[in-house]
Amino acid sequence: MSHLKKVLNSVSAIAVATLINGALFAQSADTAKIFLDFEHNPVTSILPDFSYAGYEYGEKEIPVVTKNIFNVQKYGVSSNSTADQTAVIQALIDKVGKQVGGVVYFPKGKYYLNLDSLHHQSLKINYSNVILRGEGSGVDGTVFFSKYPLTQHEVSPWLSLAVIQTATELQHSTAFWGLDFLDSSKAGAAISTSAGTVNDHIQAAPVIAHLLKNANKGQRIINVSSTKTLKAGSVIILGMYNTTDDCNLMKDILQPIENFESYERSALDAGKTGAPSFQWLVEVDKVLSETSLQLKQPLRRDMPMKYKPVIAAAPMLSGIGIEHLRLESGWDGYYCHHGCNKAIPAQGRNMDYGWSAITLCRVKNSWINDVEIHSFTNPIYFLDSRNCTAENINISGYDGHSGIKIYSHAADNLIKNVHFYNNYTHVLSGEGCAYGNVFSNIIYKAASNKTGNFDFHGFADRRFSPAAYNLFENVVGLDQVFSGGAANNMPQTAGSNTWWNIEEGTFDKKDNEFFACWLWKTKENFHAPEEHVKMYPKSILVGVYSPTSRIKIMGGEEDKQNEWIYTEGFNKGRVLPASLHDAQLKLRLGK
Repeated sequence: MSHLKKVLNSVSAIAVATLINGALFAQSADTAKIFLDFEHNPVTSILPDFSYAGYEYGEKEIPVVTKNIFNVQKYGVSSNSTADQTAVIQALIDKVGKQVGGVVYFPKGKYYLNLDSLHHQSLKINYSNVILRGEGSGVDGTVFFSKYPLTQHEVSPWLSLAVIQTATELQHSTAFWGLDFLDSSKAGAAISTSAGTVNDHIQAAPVIAHLLKNANKGQRIINVSSTKTLKAGSVIILGMYNTTDDCNLMKDILQPIENFESYERSALDAGKTGAPSFQWLVEVDKVLSETSLQLKQPLRRDMPMKYKPVIAAAPMLSGIGIEHLRLESGWDGYYCHHGCNKAIPAQGRNMDYGWSAITLCRVKNSWINDVEIHSFTNPIYFLDSRNCTAENINISGYDGHSGIKIYSHAADNLIKNVHFYNNYTHVLSGEGCAYGNVFSNIIYKAASNKTGNFDFHGFADRRFSPAAYNLFENVVGLDQVFSGGAANNMPQTAGSNTWWNIEEGTFDKKDNEFFACWLWKTKENFHAPEEHVKMYPKSILVGVYSPTSRIKIMGGEEDKQNEWIYTEGFNKGRVLPASLHDAQLKLRLGK
């Protein structure tokens, strides 16, 4: 079978499954009331607008680039040679990036990378318009094999480099990036954890202007002190700060939570440090004047002057593609979450963070397409990137740590048509100020028959706040929403994360609650299962059900619409529209 046919068959299988599911329930399912409310008025609706997710906001298809093709075998790169190819491939990537951009093309075969256990080597893309293209994601296609882990043990191991990583010259891997505290002297103390040492310094995004007056949800035009350094296509951080000791912004973001537990240090300290708890990575559509600009998409929330709203510079790469490839690792598959021998911290760090395949960092309008990732503990991270699409992805091999993760300031990325054949402690995961990301058409069927979970890790950094406004739709086989991360970074989410047409896996939990928190299950911090939803405030569940059992929310099996949760069609099967993302995109584009 040709490579093209394999790709088309893979895509068609998912598309047909979606169509079949749609046909099965289209005649009997009702259109969700919350969607009708959104249709009537998107600004007043509690349902977020997910239509801006993905490459070029869903307005253009991922391109098939046919110019400037550089066949690696003409530039000294050898397939099926056991010699390390990392350096020569890296030289070609840099050459193509510096000159004209284009496709770095890898014919079929196996390319050996990172063969020196004492000298970590990965492939870094530091130029826009560079595409790594193989000749198929199967075992008989183009295979990248990375032999050794890439763990950085000394500091922030969770940011260890991946085999393919973008924008390392814009953003290094030893600390998070984003807005700093209002009083930068509050930073600087190293924090030791069981997973490693946190670098409490941050790669500070420079503040370039402040808002001149209140801006409201739904607005696209904002008034700022200066637009001098901006142009159409500039990416910025829109940020707001806590301005009172009792963390006024944090409480606003985490409504209806009014008080924080003693161990929730990131939330409790937000007021005293002036933490920039709201940070949204967004694109400038037009510069209208010296003091006004138009955003590409409407504001997600009000930005009142009492929170000292600012804009900060966020340089990005764009047009990066990773396509038609298979990534394999030399990992032996011996995995336990945070290490099998807790007395050997390095073992746990290697298992959890050393085997990462692809990290899209500080890029926009880029893509991963037709890729199989085999035996990596962290297949794909979206880190401080926006409007990227990952589609037609197979994840297989040994079980691992974190499947696909939206991280730090990941915004409006689209992850669709993904099949998991193995298990991860955190299958689909979110952490930090990750907003507007969409997971669509995800099939989880681990060969090990282990249950898999949706996961949220809370803050990531104490300057941030938890993930919000993300969509999971047409997901089959996952189990609960289950917390990860350190106690000091709880609660797990902020508001408006949405689950739409979710067919749950077989529950094996005695409590059968959809939401669970590991800390609240412990003897010292025990909360009844029906209370765990409060770690995920203002979540939205529509068309969530299990074909084999009844799920519970706040102790009951019926719909609930209160200050903590909105559910519709709970335990009743799927609803219309079959894809919320597609329906909202059609509305926006007038189709």
